Amino acid sequence: MKSVARTLGALTLLLAAPAFAQSTLVDSDGNGTFSMAEMRAVYPDLSEEAFAAIDADASGEVSIEELAAAQTNGLLPTME
Repeated sequence: MKSVARTLGALTLLLAAPAFAQSTLVDSDGNGTFSMAEMRAVYPDLSEEAFAAIDADASGEVSIEELAAAQTNGLLPTME
């Protein structure tokens, strides 16, 4: 019975890993902020209007602080 539980546990981790990897926001250009393209990689339905609302300083990029505020204010789901 323990081997079945271990097998199921391992299978669950293997199946969950790709989903987790797809939901990780990555600063692909390393500039410390997130572009529309970087945001859409995780939030494919993100509209330009929603991006503009999240980008509080209208810099064209989303900072970590803006991302946290958007999650706190319900503009984006929190990342697990």
